[in-house]
Amino acid sequence: MEVFITHITPGTSLHKLKYELANVLHSPPVREPSSLTPPPNFEVFLFPRKRRSIWQNAALTLPSLDLGNIFLQWYGEPTPRRFLSLGSSRVHFQRSQKNARPEVLERIRRQPYEDPRIAEAQERDARRLGAFNVRISTIQFGWECRDHVFSIEWEKSCSASLQYVPDRREFRVKAQGSGIEDSRIIAIRASQMAWVSAGVHQPSGVPTIFFSLSNPPAFETTSSLADVTAMLQETFDVPKPPPLRRKWSAFDESHQPIAAYTSLAIRLECQSIRDLDVFRDISREVHIHPDNFAYHVERRGLFAQNLRDEYSMWARRQPWIVAFQVEALLRAWLLDFVEVLRLLRPVEQLIRTKGREYTAALLRDFMVRAKGLFWYGEDNFRGPAAATDNLPATPRDPVDLFTLVCAGFVHKPMNTAFDTSDATAPFHCLRVTVTPTTMLLEGPFPERSNRVMRTYYRSQDCFLRVSFQDEDRLQLRFDREVDGRDFLGRRVKSCLLNGITIAGVHFDFLAYSQSALKEHAVWFVKPFKHVDDMGYIHIVDAASIIASLGTFKGLPFDPNLTKCPARYAARISQAFTATDASITVDVGHVIYGNDMKDSTGKRAFTDGVGTISPQLAQEIWRALQEKKRRGRRDRSYPRAYQIRFQGSKGMLSVDYTLTGRSILLRPSMIKFESPDSLTIEVAKAFHKPGAYYLNRPLIMLLEGLGVPHKVFQDLQDDAVRSVKESVESLERSARLLEVHGLGASFRLTSAMLGLHRLGLDPLHDDFFWQQMMDFAINHVLRELKHRARIPVPNGWTLVGVADVHGYLEEGEIFACIDAPDRTGLIYLEGRTLVSRSPTIHPGDAQIVHAIGRPPAGSPFERESLRNTIVFPVKGTRPLPSYLGGGDLDGDEYNVTTMPELLPRKTYHPAEYDPAKRKYVDHDSTMADVAEFVAEYISSDTLGIIATTWLIRADQNLELGILDPECLKLAALHSDAVDYPKSGQPVPIDQIPRYMFREKPDWSAPETFIGKSNDYYKSSRAIGELYRSIDLPALRSVDRVARREEHMEMRDDREGALTYIIGQFRAGQPSRRGNEVFEAVLGRVARFICPNSFDDATVTSVWELYCTYASRLRAICADHTLSRSAILTEEEAVVGTIVAKCSQPRKRRDMMGQLREQTAMLVGDVRTELDGEDDMPLQESLRRAWIAFRIATIEEKYFGARSFGWAALGAVFDAIKEIEEEERTVSRR
Repeated sequence: MEVFITHITPGTSLHKLKYELANVLHSPPVREPSSLTPPPNFEVFLFPRKRRSIWQNAALTLPSLDLGNIFLQWYGEPTPRRFLSLGSSRVHFQRSQKNARPEVLERIRRQPYEDPRIAEAQERDARRLGAFNVRISTIQFGWECRDHVFSIEWEKSCSASLQYVPDRREFRVKAQGSGIEDSRIIAIRASQMAWVSAGVHQPSGVPTIFFSLSNPPAFETTSSLADVTAMLQETFDVPKPPPLRRKWSAFDESHQPIAAYTSLAIRLECQSIRDLDVFRDISREVHIHPDNFAYHVERRGLFAQNLRDEYSMWARRQPWIVAFQVEALLRAWLLDFVEVLRLLRPVEQLIRTKGREYTAALLRDFMVRAKGLFWYGEDNFRGPAAATDNLPATPRDPVDLFTLVCAGFVHKPMNTAFDTSDATAPFHCLRVTVTPTTMLLEGPFPERSNRVMRTYYRSQDCFLRVSFQDEDRLQLRFDREVDGRDFLGRRVKSCLLNGITIAGVHFDFLAYSQSALKEHAVWFVKPFKHVDDMGYIHIVDAASIIASLGTFKGLPFDPNLTKCPARYAARISQAFTATDASITVDVGHVIYGNDMKDSTGKRAFTDGVGTISPQLAQEIWRALQEKKRRGRRDRSYPRAYQIRFQGSKGMLSVDYTLTGRSILLRPSMIKFESPDSLTIEVAKAFHKPGAYYLNRPLIMLLEGLGVPHKVFQDLQDDAVRSVKESVESLERSARLLEVHGLGASFRLTSAMLGLHRLGLDPLHDDFFWQQMMDFAINHVLRELKHRARIPVPNGWTLVGVADVHGYLEEGEIFACIDAPDRTGLIYLEGRTLVSRSPTIHPGDAQIVHAIGRPPAGSPFERESLRNTIVFPVKGTRPLPSYLGGGDLDGDEYNVTTMPELLPRKTYHPAEYDPAKRKYVDHDSTMADVAEFVAEYISSDTLGIIATTWLIRADQNLELGILDPECLKLAALHSDAVDYPKSGQPVPIDQIPRYMFREKPDWSAPETFIGKSNDYYKSSRAIGELYRSIDLPALRSVDRVARREEHMEMRDDREGALTYIIGQFRAGQPSRRGNEVFEAVLGRVARFICPNSFDDATVTSVWELYCTYASRLRAICADHTLSRSAILTEEEAVVGTIVAKCSQPRKRRDMMGQLREQTAMLVGDVRTELDGEDDMPLQESLRRAWIAFRIATIEEKYFGARSFGWAALGAVFDAIKEIEEEERTVSRR
């Protein structure tokens, strides 16, 4: 109910009015003192006083009619029985002629009452903090030197002030411009501060404030007229002006040349000691504790122009891959230019004696070591053994550290040569991250290749993967008051249009893949020489690569393709999709068929899917399997492939009526013409079913369709129970990892099951195993709590294909599942829930009928199309289009017959018009594509729309997912999904807002600690699920409490190898008390002599281990979320990142990259241990056993424990193959 209030004394504050009303509403006679319910919440809106009125008016919103009626019975006009007086005036109450605003009602019903005096005190504190003003006379940027001196590299005397902004938890240094000149701002967030000091410099007596940062601050300018503009807007209600602030890459133009290198150390000279005291007062209020310290200062010119010029001249003369690694050291804030110049002669000597690849690999290892020392501290660098082994002090001089690294570095090439002669090998990718201030260089990382990289596989180092991110490596975001589009135009668009130069080498924008665009990443390339198949030499650059891909102009099936830059780029992106080359087919084997369409001819039942003959499908699978290491093959071949072929893309499903080596393509698959490309490129082979996990949007949708909360809670409780029981046996540990996709890179599931079969109990005395399981349990519980990622038993994720034989009727599906952990085939039968992520419209989940086992005489009896969901080609509309606008070009669908999850009702699916395309009046150029990429980064609103939909559905208790604004969001979501291909963004001002400001508790970021009025207790299922899980404290992640053995390093390569060989010669392989070692030893001894070895093999495997450890160190250093801590070895093995992140999507992307890198690393190790295909299995077992023994000997060193788990898997696999070979021989 809304109550209208009049006769309020002018000047009465909102807090005062709420306080007096609370005394009335929470006391007799309105509320009985014996009431057990919490005091009711309410809201008051105080209207501005009209010009001629002597009173102010207000609106009181109460959560229920009952409460409103009781209140008005006692206080309502015209005959109130009780009165409320403010000052000398009696306040009047009467029922409002307007209904209470729904969003206000929802908010006060959800939020508990809070004493207005608390809010008043918080506002008062914020005003007081904002009023603090520290006067600054000089701003300095520089470098923290190894000898504890601060070198001033740039400074500016100015009239500036330092203030604290409470709601952003940041300090802002504002230098006033003169006259109408813009004021300049340095914004420093509390989360960026590594440490802070406030002290008086001696002997000058100058009071100084020092900020040492983990990443650069934000540089902004604001117009000197901004405050006047804001005041005029508020006073006269003029239209909203453009954003008030602009973002920059440096403080000003004079700072620009060195901003990329010197923005982590800021020294501010204050005008007086009093200013220093004010800063300390502010810091104490906001729980920041500055040291009482002042650096000695010098002006050493470590980044002077002459040094930069000298370095640039040297870099241009060096092999590019070496120069890249040296530049990476500078860009990572590890070395200054003086230190780099001192390293140049040793680097040149290394190039002459060891070659460019060895030098580049050593420099990358040196970078990781330098991070360990200069970022994480000497204790973490040296590890716990330093305290007991009397190791010499780790050198802090970079040249000495380089010498130490050279002495201990071992490099055994493992599929890493840039000039590889294998076009099917992984592509080794150099990465560049462009941030507002600098560029960060990383890699090379092995990645799945693509059509372009396979064509130019001998020139891999000529390509760069360039990402555009914020300083903290998260997605670029801008305050509403900052003109983000302006900055992206100057920073991002400039790079795309003009290229980037690194170590004197210029790269131009090339293209992107669709998945990379979502991560704001693109490809760049530098010109290079290429020898074609005929032996001719060509100069290849971005333009020639694009021209070689095929024909995009004048296509009869898409005549306006080149007039739409986004669509044109999307077609180009097909060539950059990560794929595996399989086999080449003759043009004569390609059949061009027609799409099967509905009665209107507008919708295709076969949208994006063709067919393939059984023979060719088997040949493709054999070709893909041959690229893997020797080992057990799958029991069958995939019946569906997602492919790229010539200018087509989509799915191929097996059609038993096709003979020979045939494929059939349909018009919906063909996107451009590229007749010269005859290799079938496989993006994904669907050889096994995917697991089915619930998620928050799907749960919200199913709850809105009538599925009770208890169903989800029971599933989550089962998942939590399996987590808690996972440490009770190695078998359960293995199953936990398998179900949640953890440890897959290291085949932990297989290794743990192997130990379980040897009769071993959980390894509770093994700290490394405990740590791994702690991390795995934390990962699973975190995914359950923050994403509601709940596994569904007997639920599957299957790729969609079409029933090309026309057997299924409308509303029917066929699904045959061949699960690796099940015996026999599974056929779905009966009422089945089918959906496709993301779900956002009420009709995105449908009930269909699964026909079960193949009926006699049906086409499914001949070919079951296992691990796919087969959709009918009959009906008024294609069934996949019901499910969030799905099609059959590779979309995967969730299916389950679990009765409890089947909704009581379903809704008609959404039907949206295709998004309008954004055209230009000429044929698109790559400059147009660059414009689109810059606009996309600025205007990508897909995540905002999805989040807003979920929160609005939670906020609207009555309508939920049927809230009209939620339905509008679903339509906008469809347009946003199409944006990468249509080029038409969804303007942010078209996106509906939340019903009210407060958000549900489940939406709080995981970095949030404590209570806040910004969040309310959600009553939805996802809220209940969220609150029912408490994440365990991870004592083992506390890198302060326990010193990591991250970086203990050897400085005597030959001595270490001599020690290893000596241990083997000692003839005492068993380590007493190591139950794993002894159990594996007993198993191995049944097939080989465990003491059989030769120095050459031990040396080879030891070099393999050292190279593995070096690469793993680099992976752990490169995939951390911050500079505060390198990833632990256990995190790398499990495939998780424990650190919290304000953007969980970023961590998931990082975890995906981590898993991809470790999988390739372990794959390389396994390939080396297995040897060539003609190597006897017993010899492979012997090499794996030697690797396991080396890992046991080296266990105190970083990398050894994970190497041991990789070796253990190789041991068990080799034994399995030997046993299979023996069974095969015995059957003959």
